[in-house]
Amino acid sequence: MSDFYQRIEGQVGEKTLPPLDRWSPDLCGDIDICIDAQGRWFHEGSRIERSALVALFGRILRREADGYHYLLTPHEKWRIQVGQHPLRIVAVEQVLDGSLQRILVSANNDLRYEISSKYPVFLCANSEGAFVQLDHGVTAKFNRPAWYRLCEWVQSDADGMYLSSAGEKLRLN
Repeated sequence: MSDFYQRIEGQVGEKTLPPLDRWSPDLCGDIDICIDAQGRWFHEGSRIERSALVALFGRILRREADGYHYLLTPHEKWRIQVGQHPLRIVAVEQVLDGSLQRILVSANNDLRYEISSKYPVFLCANSEGAFVQLDHGVTAKFNRPAWYRLCEWVQSDADGMYLSSAGEKLRLN
């Protein structure tokens, strides 16, 4: 795994979201990496414990129209198996910018996202929390502490529940 990690790290580099939409390498095949329904990453049946490795893989993950998730670099494309939501929201914070409230979430790919129409929140169908729609078809489910924190900022009106963030009233459906 360390050779694979170093090769990917060399191709991707920074702790930013790479331009996956501009990369179109040929499929190299399936790689024995899976993400279970709890968001735990495994390689060849063993749990990947290094958070830096999970974060790196989380930044090069794309879900395509065929419903599968792929790890991408400019030169490689590997299909992996995902049980539910591949990433986790691990922290939530509210930032007041004058009278504008912004809700920022941190995912386990070491990136932060502002809840907005670009990164909307959806309630899980089974009433077990919520998830955020991120870039490239990837979703991130709130871990329990982050979900409870987010719930502190949920408001309601005649039309139902919503969050106020980035100057938008975002409905929770």
